[in-house]
Amino acid sequence: MNSLTIRLEKDSLFEKSQQIGLSYVLSYNPDRFLSSAYTALGKTPKAQTYGGWENRQIQGHMLGHYLSALSAFVQQTGNREAKEKLDYTVQCIKTIQRADGYFGGIPSTPFDEAFSGDFEVERFSLAHWWVPWYSLHKIFAGLLDAYTAGKNQDALAVVQKMANWAIAGTSKMSDTQMQKMLVCEHGGMCTVFADLYGITGQKKYLSEAERWIHHEIIDNAMQKIDALQGYHANTQIPKFIGIARLYELTGNEAYRTAAEFFFDTVTKKRSYVIGGNSKGEHFGRAGEEPLARDTAETCNTYNMLALAEHIFDWNKKSDVADFYENALYNHILASQAPDTGAKTYFVSLLPGFFKVYCTHDNAMWCCTGTGLENPARYNRFVAKIAENTIFLNLFIASQITTEDGWKLKIETDFPYSPSVRIKVLQAGKNGKTLKIRAPHWCTTLEAGKDGYADFGALSASTDIHLCLDMKLHVQKSRDSSEEHDKFSIKYGPIVLAADLGSENLPNDTVDDHLLYMQERAVSVAPIKENLTDVSSWIRIKDAQNLLFETADFVLKPFFATHHTRYTVYFSSTEHKNEMQNSGDFVEVGRQQSEIEHDGKSENTTIGYDNATDRNFRAFGAQSFIEYTMDFTTAKKIVLTAFKNDIGSFSLCIDNAAEYIVPLSSSGATGTIDLETDVPGEITGKHRLKISGTAAIRLSEIKLIQ
Repeated sequence: MNSLTIRLEKDSLFEKSQQIGLSYVLSYNPDRFLSSAYTALGKTPKAQTYGGWENRQIQGHMLGHYLSALSAFVQQTGNREAKEKLDYTVQCIKTIQRADGYFGGIPSTPFDEAFSGDFEVERFSLAHWWVPWYSLHKIFAGLLDAYTAGKNQDALAVVQKMANWAIAGTSKMSDTQMQKMLVCEHGGMCTVFADLYGITGQKKYLSEAERWIHHEIIDNAMQKIDALQGYHANTQIPKFIGIARLYELTGNEAYRTAAEFFFDTVTKKRSYVIGGNSKGEHFGRAGEEPLARDTAETCNTYNMLALAEHIFDWNKKSDVADFYENALYNHILASQAPDTGAKTYFVSLLPGFFKVYCTHDNAMWCCTGTGLENPARYNRFVAKIAENTIFLNLFIASQITTEDGWKLKIETDFPYSPSVRIKVLQAGKNGKTLKIRAPHWCTTLEAGKDGYADFGALSASTDIHLCLDMKLHVQKSRDSSEEHDKFSIKYGPIVLAADLGSENLPNDTVDDHLLYMQERAVSVAPIKENLTDVSSWIRIKDAQNLLFETADFVLKPFFATHHTRYTVYFSSTEHKNEMQNSGDFVEVGRQQSEIEHDGKSENTTIGYDNATDRNFRAFGAQSFIEYTMDFTTAKKIVLTAFKNDIGSFSLCIDNAAEYIVPLSSSGATGTIDLETDVPGEITGKHRLKISGTAAIRLSEIKLIQ
């Protein structure tokens, strides 16, 4: 009896957001999510597919997220329409699933080529397809969720047939070929087979799960080596969720070591104040918090919270719950527009920038998918139970029911009020004790070594009143220095943002999340105050809505900051924002930037330079890269290369005459910008093709006025 049912209290902060998320999910047509699968399997679709990423080689990933979201809403809210749509979708999948078990939003072509053992692979390309296993994993996971959370019995049979198809294919591959295939982003395929083993007990699924362990990444973590710099962040997190699940199934301590080391490394060395991580989707140097438009990919935090639940189950420590609270309030809750339900991809932490949200029908980013799921997951970590002890982790208005009949209610308007009341509504059959997390920001609860206050045995008359001392405080960034203070302002666990207004704010709900990567950020005035005495310069403006003010800013919870420019990072000196690009640019060797520019490459190798924290492509014999770029305002092309390389680049636009850009080695480390004029009167979008002499590396292409 170790499961809990948790229901959010009506009209509370998270329940309102959950209802917005539920309405958003229910507004989708399942036939449109199924459309690409019908086509891939040679059937006639019932409806036209959605746009954006669902019209690209990653088709089908949204179907998987849709299944997971519907399943979670069934489990957490009992919504009847969600259950009906879930059952309908699973039945359609069952009906058109291929005889050998394959089902997906794309043809099985890239998988068939991989199974042959003769295939090409890059970080985000397998057999010349964009992350096919990643896309397929979402459907695997969605079907598993449909069975476990959505109580659809057919889903298990469907997903087992898919799994058996995959095992039949990978059985033809050597371990070396398997590891080569795992170079390409593959989502949580390790977790899929681990979960299937946990459900069925069939050893073939455990054996397959362990074949999906990516040793390039996992082995370092097993040895407690931080080798994450330069890696795509959200490619790695699901690998450690898989390892965590394998530890629970096998007891292999090396798996636990890897998962815990990775979790600590990311949360304590590589995360921002809002709990998110990554810049440009990649891990940078440990101990740095670089500010940019493309920080804190929302998918990453979705997955880090899932990993946190595993870690907590093993050690019951409050620091895991502290991270969870911070990331849930300040990133996940902040990533959904409260007026429309639209989701963010990145949550920009560049001072003076704004959030960019997905359109309903024509975006379908990875974070649109996890964004469908997030509001249904608010309930998951409010409380956990182990060995007849209920651990209260989050101060969220809700009702908690145990399997043996205990009912507890959390009454609170936290964080708008510090008052929390926990009372027993009904006693259960077996004795229970209660532990309440003593947050690191709170001094009114006395905690044990685990960070929890022990309230002893529950009874029918238990009625606990708490007043959590929420205070304003400054949190300095990891890379703050005497020369340049960089800090954020929090009220208890809540990150406060300076609302900088919406004047000249462009439309922030778009099909293409990279649309505003060249948009200028407004300047942010420095705060030259005593950071150890915030009460002397921050005043309460509206206690009911948690509005504060300084001499220059109105501060509000970041989760309530939408459709406006803002900053959550301040400085005692003028902020120097990242270079303001006045035109299109490509980060060479980085997945999304290349994908969104229809990148094509022949005989180049993706790499990463630790010294400059930059990805690149290195050229080989008869190699080239090619992108579609917008030349509308461009007068010059700027190539960012490396000072210690020597050679030249050849450029041509739309297969016109080539022209040469030389690079002479200075022998120094670092990068160099090589400028060349845009030839003739060129405007609009054109194909830019670049080749280079052997071993020369290219990191970025910018178009400037």
